[in-house]
Amino acid sequence: MMTMLAPSVQRRLRICGWIAICALAVTALGAQTPAVRIRSEISSSELTPLKGSLHPRAQAQFDAGRVPADTRLNGISIVFSRSTAQQADLNALIAAQQDPASPLFHKWLNPDQFAARFGMAREDLDKVQSWLEQQGFSIDSVARSKNLIRFSGTVGQVEQAFQTQMHYYKSDGEKNFAPSTELSLPAALAPTVAGIRNLDSFRLHPMHIPGAARRVRPNYTICCDTNNADVVFFAPPDIKKVYNFPTTGTGETGAGQSIAIVGQSSITVSDIEAFQNASSLGVKDPTQVLVPGTGSPVAVAGDESESDIDLEWSSAMAPGANIFFVYTGCSNSTCSNNTYGVFDSIQY
Repeated sequence: MMTMLAPSVQRRLRICGWIAICALAVTALGAQTPAVRIRSEISSSELTPLKGSLHPRAQAQFDAGRVPADTRLNGISIVFSRSTAQQADLNALIAAQQDPASPLFHKWLNPDQFAARFGMAREDLDKVQSWLEQQGFSIDSVARSKNLIRFSGTVGQVEQAFQTQMHYYKSDGEKNFAPSTELSLPAALAPTVAGIRNLDSFRLHPMHIPGAARRVRPNYTICCDTNNADVVFFAPPDIKKVYNFPTTGTGETGAGQSIAIVGQSSITVSDIEAFQNASSLGVKDPTQVLVPGTGSPVAVAGDESESDIDLEWSSAMAPGANIFFVYTGCSNSTCSNNTYGVFDSIQY
């Protein structure tokens, strides 16, 4: 015999069901305590190499001598890995956030929630900070996501703490510095470390090569490149057409959305405005965010052009979106021997 429930009972059951689903979602997203991973004292008496920490461009054939021991290095970052369980949990969460059938669909984490679930335990962070201070370093900051500690010190302190030598290298017309060997870490600490950044001044080069690669003329009358191959110039409607970008309705303008562009050079906003005017777009300046503690804004040739392209075309494809330009500064006017770069922008 089929039992029929009164409408009021059905409503109560539906409400209870939604409460249960929401409770599961809150439990999955809620505060957790990361497990302690550093079980013993961090001691420099037992060291282990940090695999992959030697920069590929720090080659003996380009060696130009030692870096003075009293040279100050700012913004060094020790980046922590996730445990196997944390990584599996993160992979599952990302999949659920993209699954419309999941109660976690588009339930994003803020940095504090991320830290509670995927960061390092407070006890572990305290141990690492204590060891860094014992080596003479000053602690600059701990990331809200609890997966990075930023610190500063001298070249001599770096060499002593990580059992390496800092050397200059001259190649491709540039002079940079980097550790000359793989870094070494205390055995108790090493399994939790993904890498140590900002110990070298080698920066990523832009994909955009100004000047030489294309004979671009402002009147767009060019037909061929230096190899006599056809060259096509795009305006915003053209690139939307080529990539089958939807052009009907209002949802395709990016209104209500935000786009972050990362870079390692300041920009001249009037360049972006000139592109928008030439493309018959409404002028909408990006919101510029200089990563704190990375120095002063400096325009770097090549890097600036790369950022211009990213900002111009993101505003062309999504003119209604809010565009944020997150970039790093320099400690000197030429940005020479600068350790900050686009990875700091990504991390921020």
